[in-house]
Amino acid sequence: MTIDHPRIGMDRYIDADWMALCASVVRGEMTIDGVHARLADDIAGKQVQRKVIGILNRMWFPGDPSGRQLAKQAAALATKADGDRIAAFEAVAIGAYPYFRQVMEHVGRLVRLQESCSAGEVHRRMFELHGKRSTIDQATSYCFKTMISWGMLERMPDKRLSSAPRAAIGQEAREILDQAANRSRRSVSPLRPSDPLLFPFAKQK
Repeated sequence: MTIDHPRIGMDRYIDADWMALCASVVRGEMTIDGVHARLADDIAGKQVQRKVIGILNRMWFPGDPSGRQLAKQAAALATKADGDRIAAFEAVAIGAYPYFRQVMEHVGRLVRLQESCSAGEVHRRMFELHGKRSTIDQATSYCFKTMISWGMLERMPDKRLSSAPRAAIGQEAREILDQAANRSRRSVSPLRPSDPLLFPFAKQK
């Protein structure tokens, strides 16, 4: 039987500031040229710049109508409080990149079970799914760095990963995460409170 693994795709670090700039483009507050200028300042190599632009485009400017609607909702949500902003970034990321969703799922299960995890624990799980390749190792490490920038994770003094202080989210944020998870998982069910994709957030009452 052939297993259809998701393409890695999101295999570079994506800074929170770059996400916020793209959200402002979706809202019509700035042009995409402004994002490209910022990336040129932040990233030395042209090849890496192009790769990052491709990742941001896939998240914030998708070609399909449902993806565009998700990005529009996320862009509006990104102007709100910290938890909603994190949810907006997560929504467009997991909606576009199932690989990023898988890393989040493994991290979420581990930090909820034992409060922290080593990078190696997650790497091993991704190797089990996709094979032990250097590209998998690098992509998973970039996912960790990205989640730290977005306020989801913290790296402890002993290098273990733990959840950042969990942020409250509103009903709109919860709904957009449901949509994004269903898009990524090809499902129709709302997220349960125990779902690992909700690990960065405080439990709703």
